[in-house]
Amino acid sequence: MTTQTDIIKDTIYERIAEINDENVLNAIKTLIDNLENQAINQITSKRDLTGYIKEWVKSM
Repeated sequence: MTTQTDIIKDTIYERIAEINDENVLNAIKTLIDNLENQAINQITSKRDLTGYIKEWVKSM
């Protein structure tokens, strides 16, 4: 599982490195900062971030 996670992280880092739009990078950072870390054996709650993202884009 750790190897698979490392591959996913590397792929994400590569794709983020290709982004030149500062607003998109700020949006990604905001989303990452708001992620909740929970243990694998805990039930994760899903949050609908659609409204949050729409309001964030409007404020830009």
